[in-house]
Amino acid sequence: MTEVNPENVGQSSKIQGEYASEYQQGVTLFEKALQQSRVSKNPFQKDQFQEVMETAMEVLNQTASALKNAELQKQNEQINRDFQSYKRHPGKSEADKLANDLNQAKLF
Repeated sequence: MTEVNPENVGQSSKIQGEYASEYQQGVTLFEKALQQSRVSKNPFQKDQFQEVMETAMEVLNQTASALKNAELQKQNEQINRDFQSYKRHPGKSEADKLANDLNQAKLF
């Protein structure tokens, strides 16, 4: 029989909490970059905001995978799909869908 070490359980919970916090920070970063990208008229700034969103998407993918939460991973897939759509057609409708996805991700 395998013994459960309470110290390891506590560490696992702590690590899960750190991943969850990192996920939320990624959501916030993505959201801020999206907001700024929508109002910027400077194409170079828009490119920089796009890079920030790409990096934040990587963080979301990695942390969602580490958390092993099926609902969170499903939400993350939706964010990714709408982000790809936004990159192809950066209009208000696509940005609104993406912003809604990010708001939903804050609930996890």
